[in-house]
Amino acid sequence: MKMNNHLTGALPAEFFGSAGHELRNPLATVIAQAEMLLDEVHGPLSAPQTAALRSIHEHTRQTCALITSLVDLARLQTESLTLNPCDVSDAAENALSQISKLASSRSIQFSGTLYAGLCAMADKSRLAQMLDELLAAAALMTPSGGQVQFHVTTEAGGILIQAIGNACMPPPQDGAPNSVLQQLHKLRPIGLALLETLVRLHQGLFTVSAATGHASIFTLRLPATSQTTETAIVRKETSPAPSPPPRPAQPAHTPLILIADDQTAFVSITCNYLESLGFQVATARDGEEAVRLALSLLPDLIFMDVCMPMLDGLSAIRQIRAAADSKLHTIPIISLSGGTGATDRENCLAAGATSYLGKPFGIREIDRIIQDFIPPAAS
Repeated sequence: MKMNNHLTGALPAEFFGSAGHELRNPLATVIAQAEMLLDEVHGPLSAPQTAALRSIHEHTRQTCALITSLVDLARLQTESLTLNPCDVSDAAENALSQISKLASSRSIQFSGTLYAGLCAMADKSRLAQMLDELLAAAALMTPSGGQVQFHVTTEAGGILIQAIGNACMPPPQDGAPNSVLQQLHKLRPIGLALLETLVRLHQGLFTVSAATGHASIFTLRLPATSQTTETAIVRKETSPAPSPPPRPAQPAHTPLILIADDQTAFVSITCNYLESLGFQVATARDGEEAVRLALSLLPDLIFMDVCMPMLDGLSAIRQIRAAADSKLHTIPIISLSGGTGATDRENCLAAGATSYLGKPFGIREIDRIIQDFIPPAAS
């Protein structure tokens, strides 16, 4: 797919990556504040207040996802993909699970017939993106209360993936433009451009067509590998999204957590939340201050933003890991980044980070980090 010059041609992918980080930072604060209020950290809420906050939270997350997709789209214009044999059946099952929230909001029932043992040459994470976008497009163009059938099988030596839903409009007449595809370009331009770009990079084919009864057929064809075999049929239906995990148990002693980030609002919100859980919290506004506090306080856990003034987060992590005190070699360091893609994660881990957390993230992610790295046994 050819990108418009006014969108990405005049600006390098690095710019979009940095811009994405800058845009996600304030949104991360909005998400954290909404989650704290929903958890009633600052007091009880009325039903209308809870509903309004849930709407703020959900739409902010959707905005973040769109920013991530746009940055991804710009990056794909210059990056190449490494294709390996991938299990399409497992990826399809995961995609059906991911679509459950959108399907529930529009009262759309998704059901699928998946053959096990289907293997395509693909980038695993990008394959998941393609399937997510395919199902999202089908859900968007299916009337509320409708049904979408999802099929994954083989055809002429390739992998055939189809989502068939009730169309919102009649099929185009002979010679007329595809009205369903036109609507998608207007309603979901970023997601559709990302899907079409990824399909091209996988040497695949994406088509949208209409059949008798105004059914919209979204078809994705990918090259199969020699490892592909059709075995038992797996039937899958969407189920409600899993409930959030329980709040982590608090250890008997009070661990110290260091937060290094130059975004004042984000630090304030995260600090308040951790203190409400009973933790001690220290904060640093740049990488140099983070290194000084880490050396002097020996915290139990460090949240380290990647982009900070004076000394960036990756350099700060390297200095902490190279310190003379051996305890600093094993302290869990969670790198925080508004970047996207596997390269960003790999750079953080290569610098010495224990784990990687992409911005924006919610309160539940903080709970998970605490549960993973400050277990009750540490008391």
